[in-house]
Amino acid sequence: MTRPQIGPVVSALLLAWRSARSLAPLSALSLSLASPLALASEDISEFTEADLFADIPEVVSATRLPQRLTEAPASITVIDREQIDASGATRIADLFRLVPGMQVFHVTRNQSGVTYHGVSDNFPNRMEVMVDGRSIYLPLLSTVAWETIGLQLDDIDHIEVVRGSNVPTQGSNAFLGSINIVTRTALSEPTNSAKVMSGNRGEERGELRHSLITDFGHLRVSAGASSNDGGPIYNEGAENQYVNLSASSTLGLQDTIDLQLGASKGETFIVDADELDNIASPRDHNANYQYLVWNHAASDENEFRLSFYHNYLKLNVDPIPANEWLAREFEVDLATATAYASAFGVSDAFFRPDSEHGTTEQYDIELQHTHYANESLHLISGLGYRFEQAKSDVLLDTDEWISEERGRVFANVQWNQTDQMIWNLGAMYEDGSIADGRLSPRLALNYLIDDSTSVRAARTRAYRMPSLLERHNTYNLRQDDANGNNILEQQAIAAEGLKPGQIDTTELGFYKLLPEQNLQFDTRLFYEKITGGIRSEFIAADPDLIISDPFLASLENGTRITKGNVEFYDAAGVEFQVKYKPQPETLMLLNYGHVEVDGQYFKKPDDTIQLHHYAPKDTVSLLLSQQFADQWQASLAYYFMSTTRWFEGTSGTKERKAYHRADLQIKKRFALSNNTDAEVKLIVQNLLDERYQEFYPNNHFDRRAYVEFKLLY
Repeated sequence: MTRPQIGPVVSALLLAWRSARSLAPLSALSLSLASPLALASEDISEFTEADLFADIPEVVSATRLPQRLTEAPASITVIDREQIDASGATRIADLFRLVPGMQVFHVTRNQSGVTYHGVSDNFPNRMEVMVDGRSIYLPLLSTVAWETIGLQLDDIDHIEVVRGSNVPTQGSNAFLGSINIVTRTALSEPTNSAKVMSGNRGEERGELRHSLITDFGHLRVSAGASSNDGGPIYNEGAENQYVNLSASSTLGLQDTIDLQLGASKGETFIVDADELDNIASPRDHNANYQYLVWNHAASDENEFRLSFYHNYLKLNVDPIPANEWLAREFEVDLATATAYASAFGVSDAFFRPDSEHGTTEQYDIELQHTHYANESLHLISGLGYRFEQAKSDVLLDTDEWISEERGRVFANVQWNQTDQMIWNLGAMYEDGSIADGRLSPRLALNYLIDDSTSVRAARTRAYRMPSLLERHNTYNLRQDDANGNNILEQQAIAAEGLKPGQIDTTELGFYKLLPEQNLQFDTRLFYEKITGGIRSEFIAADPDLIISDPFLASLENGTRITKGNVEFYDAAGVEFQVKYKPQPETLMLLNYGHVEVDGQYFKKPDDTIQLHHYAPKDTVSLLLSQQFADQWQASLAYYFMSTTRWFEGTSGTKERKAYHRADLQIKKRFALSNNTDAEVKLIVQNLLDERYQEFYPNNHFDRRAYVEFKLLY
């Protein structure tokens, strides 16, 4: 296949744009709970075909206010249940290939990264990711570990993706955008379902779901287990188990209580797939969460929402003897590594083979008030407090808790000045124990040409506060001594004086719905300027800790890692998405993103990286789905990403080649009885077997086939 010839046209458009300038034990308790869990901040009804195509889709992620897409101050992609079913995806992260401008990559067979507009390493950290409004962003890793979230595709109702900085609404994690995964309720699926899946490299998966609707409440429980053998080079397999419970109760005419509980555990083998002789290391995870929301409708004009959640995650990588660790570190045989261990004075020491080790907790409480002053003026405001803590002898050099506190105050107002002119003004002020407070505002004007057509202009200035890991990341290599505290080498040191990164965004948007044709079109033209972005910085080693022995010193590079405000770049581009349903049985979805990046990353005093190659200029996704007679369904997905570089996977010097990928899905549904259906599905990913690398050079994505059987009763 040849690369789509679309770059020159878009480049000319961008030039013009530059010139002009987002649990089972508690079942008894849960039976007393009754209405479905609300999306993020508001209580909204389930998405239906009528909502999505006869009317303008309604979303809440941009401002926390229910808004039609023609009124929202940002471009939003909605991945609905129909798209999820037709996508051929087997993991949640793969769904974001259907979002314009977004990139998804497999770091290993079982670890994924999701980023927006490139410029990333294997731990993307500039998008907020939420499940029903609960952040799953990890303070310890400063990213989202998708393999630990305890959620599968059949648990999802729909997803809202805000494309563009959404800090004024969701906080500093939403530096480049935000994702809100909305889960299904007892009202939106069969009473019971069971699913098994089998595929290449020992892929096995089983899932059970049960929904209960009584006079006292609505309850949904889901549980599952999965395992695989990993890739053929490193055998980096994984196994996971999870259980989730959600329920809701209407306490009266004015009050509802929503509850979610979940737990997951498993083991994932992780490896840097840049060298063929690297060894995968097992990493265990154990996670749980609790989420409680109270909604109170004080009057027709005023609503209140109080939410609280707690997230817990423990990651464990067992240590190995020093000589084995040195053999991996310096790529030498075990005998030579044993001699190194003796020379370094660490013969009896143990080191962890990977840094993804530690424990992290997050507590968050938020009070929100929605005021509908009149038909033209809607206001939402609130305040919140978050407490985070983590400990890790690898990432933080301590077994003691290190904590961060962060407070926030936010407000968004929608003013319909006329029937055609709609203003959105929003801001969030965040202050924390790591960095001084910052105010992140956004102003947008939407002009409605008619009821189904709008143009939008928006301006945002937003800040990303340093994460707990970025501020405190410390690791010292220690010699053997009586106290075990003699520092041999500092590999990473805490970042003093780290400031929030800044982004200034200007965008123009256009949205059009043709109801008779069931066609939606959305486009976004944007310019982003990142100033003082936070990334790893290499500085000279402490002179007092430099190894005096010439031979041992030759094994070290004389530098240490910290975090700094060392990234300065511009990103400009265009995105569009088209969704077309010429008939109820047919779905056509096209997404395209083009971005051009220009700027610098000051990695070392004598090493400045030019960033124009660090984002794929073009990303394309196409999804075609057709329902046939006798309940047959077939879909075809196509993905393209142009050449790019990643910071970790290519060491900043080598490019990942452009790739094309086609996925095929065929599904047949059978009616076994009046109340029981069965479903059989065949999924083939990378149908043409054009092997490619998404991140590390030795992590190949080859053809993969899966067979799935589902029982609904």
